[in-house]
Amino acid sequence: MKGAMRRLVRGTLAWVMLAGTAAQAQEEFTSRIVEGVGGVPLVVQEWGDPDGIPVLLIHGFSFGAGAFKYQVGPIAEKLRLIAPDLRGHGLSAKPWRSEAYAGTEVWAGDIAAVVEAYGLERPVIVGWSFGGYVTMNYLRHCGADCASGVALVGSLAGLVPRPPPPDPAEAGLPPPRGNTRADNYHELFEGVAWTARVMSFEEPGERDLLEKQLMIAMQSPLVRRAMLGLSLDNRDLPPRLTLPVLFMRGARDGSVPAQSVAAAVSLLPEARVVSFPNAGHSPFEEDPERFNAELLEFAESVYPRSDAD
Repeated sequence: MKGAMRRLVRGTLAWVMLAGTAAQAQEEFTSRIVEGVGGVPLVVQEWGDPDGIPVLLIHGFSFGAGAFKYQVGPIAEKLRLIAPDLRGHGLSAKPWRSEAYAGTEVWAGDIAAVVEAYGLERPVIVGWSFGGYVTMNYLRHCGADCASGVALVGSLAGLVPRPPPPDPAEAGLPPPRGNTRADNYHELFEGVAWTARVMSFEEPGERDLLEKQLMIAMQSPLVRRAMLGLSLDNRDLPPRLTLPVLFMRGARDGSVPAQSVAAAVSLLPEARVVSFPNAGHSPFEEDPERFNAELLEFAESVYPRSDAD
């Protein structure tokens, strides 16, 4: 236990020092609570240039805004970065009934509440994994004009048929273990450890692994069970997605096959792909320098400069 506490403290201090590397070029990290659909409190983090291009970062299933801790430094000198913890995740409230997560409207409404609370005008939206589906929910109800561009990271966002789950052994990853939906600490801890590990191709460092485990463990099995059965089919949306779309894919990510990404790109008028050769499901963490450069270039290319001035 003492060892785990020391690792937690080191991880916290490292996060503070990491954030401090861009302190001269950006505002301090701030957080606030935004009321989502049904009054659900959503905790939102903000950092970067308050007058920069607004970029909304939407995390994946079981994670939180902390997943984007490497999106600091030079990228934050030009971007205003806003990252909510989705309902049921991270520091946000965790309703336990399935109706709190059902349908597409509730997720779209939460994102709309964040956009309104921060006064964002057509932000660039980054959706990682499940966050890609949430992004599509928002555009489904708000319209493609509500964003300047979308970056889908490790996500097909339901735009094409969902491929079968990858075989971890074929990807060189450990076999599944545990069950994060079970009300059993042993199963939960085993599942949390496995999930944290397979988010990247190479095994992450001690601090990164611990922080991911903590984020995953913050989501109750009650919430995971309540979210079962969510519709992840957005195959009707491509004709309506007239905005620029950037697929950011780790070449080692078996959950997002290259052929499926190519199929999605073929359906969209303004889409392209960026591949990260040595990354798995989390290129923003596995190759942050290149990821940040690609994201900055995309944001600057799609956001109207008159709006950013």
